[in-house]
Amino acid sequence: MRILFITNYYPPYEVGGYEQLCRDVAEHLARRGHVIQILTSDRGVAKHGPVNEVNVYRVLRLQLDYESGVSPAFQFLSHRRTEVYNLRCLRARIAEFAPDVIFIWNLQGLPYSLASEAELISGGHVAYWLAGYSPAEPDAFWVYWERLNGRSWRRPLKALVRPLALGILRAEGKPVRPRMDHVAVVSEYIRRQGIAQGTLPAHARVIYNGVEVDRFYQPVQAHITGPLTVLQAGRVSADKGVHTAVEAIGRLVHEQGIRDVHLQIAGTGPAAYTASLQQLAKEYGIEDKVSFLGWVPRERMPELMARCHVLLLPTINQEPFARVALEAMASGLVVIGTLTGGTGELLQHGVTGLAFSPGDSHDLTRQIRRLLQEPDLRRQLATKGQQMVLERFSLERMVSEVERLLGEACTT
Repeated sequence: MRILFITNYYPPYEVGGYEQLCRDVAEHLARRGHVIQILTSDRGVAKHGPVNEVNVYRVLRLQLDYESGVSPAFQFLSHRRTEVYNLRCLRARIAEFAPDVIFIWNLQGLPYSLASEAELISGGHVAYWLAGYSPAEPDAFWVYWERLNGRSWRRPLKALVRPLALGILRAEGKPVRPRMDHVAVVSEYIRRQGIAQGTLPAHARVIYNGVEVDRFYQPVQAHITGPLTVLQAGRVSADKGVHTAVEAIGRLVHEQGIRDVHLQIAGTGPAAYTASLQQLAKEYGIEDKVSFLGWVPRERMPELMARCHVLLLPTINQEPFARVALEAMASGLVVIGTLTGGTGELLQHGVTGLAFSPGDSHDLTRQIRRLLQEPDLRRQLATKGQQMVLERFSLERMVSEVERLLGEACTT
């Protein structure tokens, strides 16, 4: 098949696991003999310069960019021009490449009309794999004008302009409603939520994340020498609950008298939030028990996980389905996490890991202490979690299911 991926970001310009997985799936499909092209945004090109790569076209423009520092109201003035430009890029790429199927990965930040246009031009030969959003949802501009939030002094002006802005969007056919005849999502939680909200068709299926098990696999450690090393990996932000992890380590040290534990935080996020975590560690007097590693490239994650014993997933928001948990289980780590969103489809308390209540550092403290006090439980959970990932969540399995989805979209 000739497959055209459409996505907002593509490595090395990435936010996290969603973009990394896009690259992994594209590369695996290419190894299976498919011809792949990637149509993505120009995010990062101006700052870092072009990447020496083949079949990746970084020409799309983000339509609403919250990182630009420009108010969405001002960005709205040029939204239609940006949308028309992106649609023109899509048509040109389809005309030149002549794909058998178009694979929409992530349109967040891009006009959702790209989905409808792709369906129209290709005669419906479009497939989707979605993790936490749908192009049938209202786009970012619609959401911005529909909600009267923001700074209080701006709200009266926004309320005055709002009817006009929403009228312009309606005249443009917003929100768009792509048919999505061939769509898969990352978890059963996302599938049920989308169907209930009317943003996914009833025939949407689940294709779970996959991980390169041969790359991450490490035998479960029979015994721990030194402190229990606990890893928090991913975006460092309040919705990810990283403060809960720091608080739990502080409670272990000062309330439980347990000092043979060390927390490693791998990732980046808002500078103010990271500073608050560092201050929290200082208040607990555990600066020597918490390491801030910053951004860790994915190619170094297997090595990092091999040095750890536990992965924390203290997410407060509804996590679609965390790939980092799969990586950790494949590496022989015990996952302690909240059961938000799709995480409960992977993490079973007392079977494949341990669970705690979102935002409850007392509960998290209890679960970490169990692993310190019950070494047999740690080995049992790590072994069961690893076995599940090896059997059900390999990247090869995921790619085969995606390949089947794309083949169906080609032939109907």
